[in-house]
Amino acid sequence: MDAMKIDTRTPSEQSAMYTFRLSEKFVAFILATLLMFMAQLYINPQTFLGDAYNYWDLSSKVWDFSFPKSLRGYFYPLLLSPARIFFDAYPATGYLAVHLIQALAFSYSLCISLPYVFSKVIGGKITLPRRLMVPALVAIFFPPLIAYTLSDLPAFCLIIGALALILKASEQKSVATAIVLMIVAGVLAYGAYNTRTIYLFTLIALLPAIPLLALKNQCLRKKMLLLAFFVIGSAIAAIPQSLINKKHLDSATPLVVASVNDASLFASQLKWGITLQRYETGHDTETGAIFPIFYLDPIGVRLTEELKFKGTVPTLPWYFQLLLSEPVSFLKIYTKHFVNGLDVRDYDTYTKVRSKENDVRSATSIATALFGLICLFLLVIRKSDKPAQGLYRIGWLAVIVLPVFAILPGAIETRFFLPLHVMAYCAIAFGVSKQCARATSAKVLIPLGILFVVAVPIAFMIAKAAISNPVFQLN
Repeated sequence: MDAMKIDTRTPSEQSAMYTFRLSEKFVAFILATLLMFMAQLYINPQTFLGDAYNYWDLSSKVWDFSFPKSLRGYFYPLLLSPARIFFDAYPATGYLAVHLIQALAFSYSLCISLPYVFSKVIGGKITLPRRLMVPALVAIFFPPLIAYTLSDLPAFCLIIGALALILKASEQKSVATAIVLMIVAGVLAYGAYNTRTIYLFTLIALLPAIPLLALKNQCLRKKMLLLAFFVIGSAIAAIPQSLINKKHLDSATPLVVASVNDASLFASQLKWGITLQRYETGHDTETGAIFPIFYLDPIGVRLTEELKFKGTVPTLPWYFQLLLSEPVSFLKIYTKHFVNGLDVRDYDTYTKVRSKENDVRSATSIATALFGLICLFLLVIRKSDKPAQGLYRIGWLAVIVLPVFAILPGAIETRFFLPLHVMAYCAIAFGVSKQCARATSAKVLIPLGILFVVAVPIAFMIAKAAISNPVFQLN
């Protein structure tokens, strides 16, 4: 409910309800952890590959201060380092320690922190089954992000943790407690960026979001005070990265310096996204080799040939100039990127079978994501007793999914769309109810139902066409 209600329960009744909710959270946490373990057993990685191997390798170079020059930041390897120390001491245990740590961290984030954040900023009803729905859907559609040491899910969990602490800080009567929470939130928010650099957009967006959204009912002095301590927390977390950059680049910048052939990684991603609809990593189980599989966009290939920019070193001004010169072509490219981001057709990040053989999973993932996005739309636009509540929801939602739309123009792997998928799953888990359906006008529900029925097969056909002609595929 959006309207404020006076709690008329007795202290004993309030205590009993608190105990019940605590028990519900504990049971949800245990069951969600089991779901995480099941996903890890399903993938059952015998060895970490590609990016997962790189992060695992970097985790052994944190505490001896031998962290090398890298496209990756230090924060996620630091989080992995306890598991790596255990692995080095007891190699016969394999990846048990890292699986245990990640299962606990992911389950807490997805069934405790995430429901709290979503209910606060969007709304919805939280029960034990509803808490379990999001981790279950993540385990079904994104098991490799749980099983491998990849940065996508850890970065998302870090930013959700930061948001949870920011919202908790806004509720505190004690200024000292609020300050501590904001410092830790700053550490986690920078950690999310350091783990996956696209979260730089979220880190920047939080600077106005904290005073305007989280602390909207606080006085200006308190807004600025807590925002300052959030920045201090981020600055503290940035110190190791600055030291690493000073050592290797002779620059104390707190940013993760990522470049490819003297061009920024982000600008390179944008350029690749013109010709690549999507890409994935293949895995030859016989040789153990991994290799890229690219799916070209005919429109992007045509633009490359006509405008002859194949050898151009990409920059952001160059890209935006190109975008403004071909707006219709880029709109078509972005539409395909969006659909491919919803299409979770592969069971594993490191594919062992042809993507075109996974049509049932593809259709199911697209239908689930689109249904969730429609539910999310209804939750955001629903009427409220509070003024400007719709703008409040839109603002927070934009902060959470901003990394998805920042990477949308680039070369797409489905895992890049994880925040949008999780928000769709949250809308299904916490927003779908008989009351919600009854409260929504048939004039809204019927067109949205028709849209869903039409959009799913169209999106499936777009995704199917995208993977029909890989540049390189498994034999």
